[in-house]
Amino acid sequence: MSNQTTAQILRSAIREALPEIDHSGPSTATAPGAIYVPPSHAKALHPDNSLVEGIRGSGKSFWWATLSSEPHRRILTAAFPETQIEPNVTIERGFGAQPSSIDAPSQDVLADLVRDFPPRAIWRAVLACKAKFATPFPAMEQVGAGVWRQRVAWVASNPEAYDALLQEADQAFDANGKTLLVLFDALDRLANDWQHIRPLAKALLQLALDVRGTRRIRLKLFCRPDMLEDRGITGFPDASKLLARKTQLVWRRIDLYALLYQCLGNAVGGGETFRSLCTSVARLDWEYGESAWFLPKVLRTDEAVQEQIFVALAGQAMASGPSGIKRGKPYSWLVNHLQDGRDQVSPRSFIEAVRKAAENTPDEHSLALHFKGIQQGVQAASRIRVNEITGEDYPWVAELMHPLRGRVTVPCESEDIASIWRQERSLDRLHNSLLESGDGVKLPPQSLDQGAEGVLNDLEALGLIQRLSNRRIQMPDVYRIAFGLGRRGGVKPLR
Repeated sequence: MSNQTTAQILRSAIREALPEIDHSGPSTATAPGAIYVPPSHAKALHPDNSLVEGIRGSGKSFWWATLSSEPHRRILTAAFPETQIEPNVTIERGFGAQPSSIDAPSQDVLADLVRDFPPRAIWRAVLACKAKFATPFPAMEQVGAGVWRQRVAWVASNPEAYDALLQEADQAFDANGKTLLVLFDALDRLANDWQHIRPLAKALLQLALDVRGTRRIRLKLFCRPDMLEDRGITGFPDASKLLARKTQLVWRRIDLYALLYQCLGNAVGGGETFRSLCTSVARLDWEYGESAWFLPKVLRTDEAVQEQIFVALAGQAMASGPSGIKRGKPYSWLVNHLQDGRDQVSPRSFIEAVRKAAENTPDEHSLALHFKGIQQGVQAASRIRVNEITGEDYPWVAELMHPLRGRVTVPCESEDIASIWRQERSLDRLHNSLLESGDGVKLPPQSLDQGAEGVLNDLEALGLIQRLSNRRIQMPDVYRIAFGLGRRGGVKPLR
């Protein structure tokens, strides 16, 4: 270690600290020093905010898991008191990536229940379990085959008794000075297609609105933007009251770098070197508490200071020599090339880009990150982002993008894309493949019946494309590179 340069130590710290950071998956294995709460997230985590919107990878499942972990909640309270996650808040999981149906009905159980019961009765039964309703509600200790069917059947048949028990539970929480918060995540996995997802999601949103009439019971729903823009889900009386209060998981540039610095400052190897760098460059001191080093406040609030630190890591320009300034500064260039069509950046994409940049920086380089390594990092992040979208959520996107590879340069006219789709019969092929596919979560485009223009609207809603002021189609680099579309002067697409 003593023979290593400062750049090499910092490069090792980036490689060591960042792979553990994943704000997109349900995990409570995250080290305390890797938890960072942006201001918008602190508001979203507040128990009184029922509807939380976020793109894939923005942190929905991460917070679902973190909030339901007692040790991680203690860290949140200590390091980020603005979240107001107080000890008197009892948090339960209502639906998400749970491995079984003991805590809540799984997707398969939901599919069975919804054949015979209204979706509303299903979610009211889940709430009854979390609120620990007394008898005559089926005993909470009861487990085994058919237990959820018995619970939902009772709820559907006893609406007045249910309301009385809900009021009784609410009064008990109030008398004890406690609040019940039930978390719901992965709503796109309620079923295998939109036809069956919509009624379940709609009923859940209605219940979230209903329980706002109680004093001490709240639901918190983590949702993706495309679901909240679907009238089949939000088209019910007074939905506007719920939507008007929604909060968003947004990662601004300043938040992404704060997360990066939080991780580097707590790296087991190299953390001390990075903290010393902050002191020498910007005279910043770090404080230790609750098993982690706390990020100096100025690194959460001042982009100019943040950029000073990143210049020390990556230099001033995305090229060698003075002419490089024209190509952009690494601090802004990196985030600009990771934004989606909604101008949002997934922290997973950002972290992956920085980690890959460190891996692709020559060992003898005088800085921790080389600008060419950063470019390669963006390419790697694009590949991962596209794999997430096409492999896990929307396989149909890959079928539509494949014919465009190497044949489209953006920005372009929508007709340029529609023409290729017609030549390749892409929409017909997609329609047929969707009819044949019955396995896994394969959510089709909601507007496929409207042709190319409808599908382009769906891609825009997902943030994969943008409509410019002249209505031409643009594709953000975070998707364009891996999908193989060209752009004049841009980062080269992957082959």
